[in-house]
Amino acid sequence: MFSFEAWWQILTTKLPVFFQGVSTTVELALCTAIFGTLLGIVVALLRMSRVKLLKVLAGAYIEFLRGTPLLVQVLIVFYGLPQMGVKLPRMTAGTVALVINSAAYMAEIVRSGIQAIDGGQTEASRSLGMNGAQTMIYIILPQAIKNILPAIGNEFISIIKESSILYTIGIYELTYQANKLASTNFRYLETLTISALIYFVLTFTASRLLGMLERRMRRGDR
Repeated sequence: MFSFEAWWQILTTKLPVFFQGVSTTVELALCTAIFGTLLGIVVALLRMSRVKLLKVLAGAYIEFLRGTPLLVQVLIVFYGLPQMGVKLPRMTAGTVALVINSAAYMAEIVRSGIQAIDGGQTEASRSLGMNGAQTMIYIILPQAIKNILPAIGNEFISIIKESSILYTIGIYELTYQANKLASTNFRYLETLTISALIYFVLTFTASRLLGMLERRMRRGDR
């Protein structure tokens, strides 16, 4: 049975333990968001390439990563790669797995943002002497990123939650710390409820901050 007294005692005496997990979770989420977005942009551009082979490979990457469980991908990176002579530290392996997974989703988000830009802008930039790469970097991508910022924010929030899967390979993120603590005090319901509340605070805060950023950018366009 749930005990509020036990819940409060765990919260007040073990909060530093939870914060250790929070710092790792936030670090994972930020690294994944940054590198996942960069890789996603590259994959999106390859997906839109006129070179058929690159287009097919990018499409296969997206479909495979989106069509298989993240947990399986994490296990492949951490346990499978060492069989090929590639042994990564836990934190690196977990981050790599999250990045390649997030990039598949980001690629489709970026591609939709690019395709939403008026084609006339490409023609106008070329009339100014810009080549295709310059047009994409200086004209198309900045507008696309601004338009898809809400979708990027949603992906970041998903990353915060999905990072909990990494407890399976022993990364000391929030879920790992909560589960470890619960295994010593045997108050699983109270301990995991605290971790769930912390996840909610993280995602709620991130959502509000991203919303403020989006509104500020919209005001800047006026």
